[in-house]
Amino acid sequence: MAEFNTPRTKQENISINNRSRARLPFSQDRIKRDILRALKLLKKPRSRGPLGVVFLNDKEIRELNRKYLNHDRPTDVLAFDYRALGSELAISLDTAERNAKIYNTSPKEEIMLYIIHGILHLYGYNDATAKARKRMFKKQSAIIKAVSG
Repeated sequence: MAEFNTPRTKQENISINNRSRARLPFSQDRIKRDILRALKLLKKPRSRGPLGVVFLNDKEIRELNRKYLNHDRPTDVLAFDYRALGSELAISLDTAERNAKIYNTSPKEEIMLYIIHGILHLYGYNDATAKARKRMFKKQSAIIKAVSG
């Protein structure tokens, strides 16, 4: 489980890499600020290196999902904890755009949902059972509300 040290976590410890052809609906600085706000709400120290957020298309995230989770389909977010080397979130911008239309939200809202969801996975939350999913989604909703407000 990743540990986060919010006093030492600064924007320079968060990297954003858009490998998708789609344009991000908000600035990288805004993404970093929102991530820092979310980390502060979790109240756990981070001591395991930087956090990278990589934006991909569905084809690329499908390859990662197949390689690491044996699921042959695109997904919204994958979280990787490299321990002392840091952590990485892989997010599909294609999925964010598609789900924004389905759920009547914006791509920006979908992306922040995926980022928060991925961070919670790095903190050890999981959505494998109904009980765990309920706990995770409750925390996720509270953080999204606080970060968006």
